[in-house]
Amino acid sequence: MSKIWLRKMIWSYIPLFLIVFSFLLFVFLRVIVDQNRKNAKESSEVFTAQLLQSVNVSLKTVDHMVIRELLNSKVLASYFEGSGTGSVYLNYEVLERLNELKREVPLIDSFYLYRYSDGTILSGNMRKNIDIFEDRAFARSVSGFRNGPLWTDVREYRELSFQNSKRVVSLVHEVPVSSGSKGIIVVNIDTSSIRATVSSLYDEANTFVNIFGRNRQPIYIGNLEPDRKITASLTSDYTGWTVESGMNSGLLAQSTSAFSSVWFAVGVLVFVGGLILTIYITRANYKPLEELVVKLNHSLFDGNGSAGSVSLDEFAFIESAINNFAAQSKLVEREFSETAILKRKHAFSILIHGHYENGELSETPFKDLQLPTFHTLKAIVIEVDNAEQAFFTYSGRDRSLFKFVVSSVVNEMIQQPDTSVWLEWTSPTHLSAVIFQNDQKDLTSVYESIVDWIDKNLKFTVTIGVGRATSRIEDIRSSYEEACSILHFKAVLGTNRIIRYSDAEHQQRKNEHEHLRVIHEISSAFRLGEEQWKTLYWKLFNNIRADKPRKAEIVKLLDYLLAYLGLHHSNGSKEENQIVRQALEDVRVKMETFDTLNELSETLFAVLDECSRQLQELRSPRAYYILLQDIKECIENEYANPNLSLDFLSDRFSVNSKYLSRLYKETFGENFLDFLASVRIGKAKELLIHSEVPIQEVGEKVGYPNSATFRRVFRKMEGLPPQDYRSRMQE
Repeated sequence: MSKIWLRKMIWSYIPLFLIVFSFLLFVFLRVIVDQNRKNAKESSEVFTAQLLQSVNVSLKTVDHMVIRELLNSKVLASYFEGSGTGSVYLNYEVLERLNELKREVPLIDSFYLYRYSDGTILSGNMRKNIDIFEDRAFARSVSGFRNGPLWTDVREYRELSFQNSKRVVSLVHEVPVSSGSKGIIVVNIDTSSIRATVSSLYDEANTFVNIFGRNRQPIYIGNLEPDRKITASLTSDYTGWTVESGMNSGLLAQSTSAFSSVWFAVGVLVFVGGLILTIYITRANYKPLEELVVKLNHSLFDGNGSAGSVSLDEFAFIESAINNFAAQSKLVEREFSETAILKRKHAFSILIHGHYENGELSETPFKDLQLPTFHTLKAIVIEVDNAEQAFFTYSGRDRSLFKFVVSSVVNEMIQQPDTSVWLEWTSPTHLSAVIFQNDQKDLTSVYESIVDWIDKNLKFTVTIGVGRATSRIEDIRSSYEEACSILHFKAVLGTNRIIRYSDAEHQQRKNEHEHLRVIHEISSAFRLGEEQWKTLYWKLFNNIRADKPRKAEIVKLLDYLLAYLGLHHSNGSKEENQIVRQALEDVRVKMETFDTLNELSETLFAVLDECSRQLQELRSPRAYYILLQDIKECIENEYANPNLSLDFLSDRFSVNSKYLSRLYKETFGENFLDFLASVRIGKAKELLIHSEVPIQEVGEKVGYPNSATFRRVFRKMEGLPPQDYRSRMQE
């Protein structure tokens, strides 16, 4: 077997390997150079810190020795206490002690004492008045300057006029040390001594050191060239001097840096050139194979010949191209299958939604589909119950698996010798089916088997809506709409069952005004904290259940209930209003996902009951709440008294009538007259329904001696006259 292709590929990639290796080597060298620079900088910083510390230690030694003498020497203290010419012997002792100090500290070059009392200067060579002293300007400038720096910058100093000036730095202390008002002592250190000390600490051939004073005056100079490479610079907290250091071989360092940068750039260029060369060589070597593959592809697609025999070497890659074509063919087949599925779904949508032409079913969508023969057909819709809690909690992959299982089970159970079914998922929770039958067999048992199987074997349940049968395929739209429509009644009829059109037929609908009346009574009783609201609450839901309304109608009624509850509490205290508002928000959230009326009623009752308990706990500590409960009980007992009014209650309970009205409004959310009218009209309705008492007498029994007033109030609250109300309720 020939290895031509293998050898070509090897010779193509060996240069790439060498180039990458060289590139990594250049990078490695660059990293080493940078690391050396970093190490040199760190070493220079350590050296500079040690040198600065050495200079500070030397200067602090002088400072400490002077302070010790000033504190401990009685001779110096006696000298600054004297005045005039003083004692010659005392002057001699002072000079001897200072000369001894100079011998102990070789760094000291000279010194002198300036006594304020007589303006006398005493130095190692003389004693004279400050007016004829050569350094008088400096001595006077530092006199009394207690907060100034201890060490001065470099200055020129000479003791006698015939002497040459020296560059010195001076240490100045006022005497006494603690208070300083009698004179000063000035200690001078020659900068040459400092240079000698510094020079002994490093190699001047390779390293330079510069020391500057506070005003950048040079104290010690190693290198002041403008292009010097400074690697470290530190400033002393003690003297304020700045020490900088660097390498004298700056040109060599720069050359090395330039050398490494050049080689790094060369490495990058070589790498880029090698990459381009490798791509060029590989493409050139691939060109014959590419031409062969193109010819083979052309032959396969045009069908003008075969690929012929291919030698078994690396060019067997051609076989993989053929396999690729085979895979593409399978992909086309799969796409064709998916297209067929989409076409089938589209045809099903047309079938159930009634996209017809001229009132008849179009042949085009069903051209390649063979519809079963049928005598009758009907639509059913299988809806997943409690989808939010039981179905959508699973991942998308699991839901797809559940859908496949449900479709398979339904198809298997419905398919019978004279029965066929067409199934499609028309929404994430709805499996729609069209059943074709050639007989009149009842499929109720089949539907029940489907519901039972899903309930027992899966983690959710379903409800099946069954539309009415038809003999014309164009009428299947109506059957499908019926199946979808009756599923809206499962909120009342329950889930996990079969619902037929006959099961969802409305009974005699109660007057919507009656529902609103009960809602108003619930909200009023709830606002007043009466336990009666619970009885009225279950009465409302029983009335709704008996009406068999759609889910949307149930939501509408409950929206009315929540609105009334919010309205009745809007005039209450801030704390009560906040509790009620939070409860209503919780109820609205739960209303968005309920599936059955029983589930909703239990959930809503739990929230309202908890809200009522919190309101009761909030009101109970208030003293006036007990009084208002007694007044409300009195109203309910005395409602038939035509003289019942705020003045009547004010006299009985010894409360100001205006205060009582405002308190009643704030606590119960309605004024006294509205509450009294609601109690009287409520009792009147009971008499109208359960007795044959004349209308006028009914008004008198509930506190309205004037029948016209009774009719007006009744009509205002109930929307119709008493006589019409009695007639409607007794039908």
